[in-house]
Amino acid sequence: MAAQRLECPVCLEVQDGQQHQCREGHVFCASCDSNLRAPRRCPECRMSLGPLSEAIRSRSHEERITALPAACAHCGMATTRGELAAHEHDCPQRPRACAALEAGCAWSGLLADKAAHESTCPFAVCQHMLAPLQAQLAAQGAENERLRSRVAALEAGEGGEEGGRRVRQRV
Repeated sequence: MAAQRLECPVCLEVQDGQQHQCREGHVFCASCDSNLRAPRRCPECRMSLGPLSEAIRSRSHEERITALPAACAHCGMATTRGELAAHEHDCPQRPRACAALEAGCAWSGLLADKAAHESTCPFAVCQHMLAPLQAQLAAQGAENERLRSRVAALEAGEGGEEGGRRVRQRV
């Protein structure tokens, strides 16, 4: 019942985040407010709302929403909506992707099983072997670029002593 009084009259959802209100105290979620066409009017009483940059926040409404009970989608732990995101981020039951996801591994599982999977995952094994080679290749690329710049400077006659000799020999 309490959640019904907290739902937005536009989208009919109890939205997390900022809540806006008109001067009469009618509350609606900020995402619905940002989608109202000009001229912006309260969805309940049709009072003019003015520019979105001057929207009136309903912090008490926001606090009531964050205090609503919620359950973790991964482990079912009871918490509040305000604490749910932090818990779900650290939840031991949250599925984790293999470290070789970008290399093509589609495995997803529990954190407790991740190390065992990655020790036998062909994508992760190859990625582990390739990492030092890629670092070495990047270092060699930087060295090649430095040498190219040096050669270009020498050819342009800006190479200090060597460049100067070449210029003197031509004269």
